[in-house]
Amino acid sequence: MSRVPADRDGWRLDRVVAALPGVGSRRRARAALAEGRVRLDGRPVGPDDGATPVRAGSRVELGPPTPVRRRGPDPARLGGGLGLLHLDAHLVAVDKPPGLLTDAATWKQRRERDTVRARVRRWLEAAGEPAEVHVVHRIDRDTSGVVLLARDAEAAERLRADFRHHRPERIYRAFVVGRPDTEATSGAWVDWMRWDRRARRQVSCDPGAEGAFEATLRWRLVAAGPLASELEIALGSGRRNQVRLQALLHRCPVVGERQYVPPRWRPPVTHPRQALHALRLGVRHPATGRTLVLEAPLPADLRRLRRFTGG
Repeated sequence: MSRVPADRDGWRLDRVVAALPGVGSRRRARAALAEGRVRLDGRPVGPDDGATPVRAGSRVELGPPTPVRRRGPDPARLGGGLGLLHLDAHLVAVDKPPGLLTDAATWKQRRERDTVRARVRRWLEAAGEPAEVHVVHRIDRDTSGVVLLARDAEAAERLRADFRHHRPERIYRAFVVGRPDTEATSGAWVDWMRWDRRARRQVSCDPGAEGAFEATLRWRLVAAGPLASELEIALGSGRRNQVRLQALLHRCPVVGERQYVPPRWRPPVTHPRQALHALRLGVRHPATGRTLVLEAPLPADLRRLRRFTGG
C-alpha cells in the first residue's frame, strides 16, 4: 500500500500507479488496471479509471487480479460470423468461421481478402480502442474455431515463444471417414513430414529429410458410425495442415478434405469444407501467468455430420 504524497496531488491514477515500486511505466500501469490489480482507497478500479484525478493522502495499492467490468466494443460489430471469446488489455480471442483467413500472407491477399486480423483491427478502431493486434498462431482458412491475437508486442512475443515450444493446449474436433482403429478408442499418431513449398502442402518424409519435423497428436474416439467418426484431437506439435495429412496417413481422411486424400477419391460422406474445428485453446496469459482456457462451440455445419457418427 502507498499513500499519495502532496507533490502528486491531482495526478492521474495511471500516472500514480506507474510511480509505484515494481511498476515503473504507464504501459505497465494500464496493464495492472486492466487486470483489476489496482485498489484506490480500498475499492477495486479498472481500465476505465486511469484518468481519474487522485488526491494527496489517498491509498493506492496493487493486489492479485480481480474481475473487471469492461465497457469494451460491442461483440456484435465483428460481423461475418466472427464471434468474440475473450477481450482484455493484452489479448483478444475470436471464434473464426470457415472461409476466413487468419492473416494475409502476401500483399495481394492484403489488398483483396478479408482476414481475422483486419476485421478485429477495424472493430477495435470503431470502438475507439487501441487497434494494435498481432497474430500469434494460425488455423487453416476452412477450419473453424479459436484464434488468439495479442494486443501488444510484448504479449505477442511471449505467446509466440510458448507456441514454438508447444506449451499451449490445442484441442480439435475432427470428423473422419471410417475410424482410426477398429478396436481402440484412443491412441497416438507420430509421423514425419515436411512442407513442400512448390506444392504448398505437407508431404510425408523420412526423419533425415531436409525440413523434416516430427508431427505428434493424440486422438480419442467421441462417436463412430458405419461411415464416419468424430474424434477429439490433442496436438503434441503444431504445423500447418498437420491433422489433415496425418488423418490421411492413418487411413481415415478428414470428411470434406480436398487436398489430403487418395487419388480419384470418392468419399462415402461429403461436406463443403474440411470437417475440422479448433475447439479449445489453453494458454498462459502473458501478463498474469495464469492459464486462460478459450473454447469455441462446435458450429452447426459440423453438428449436422453427427447423423453419420451416431453422436
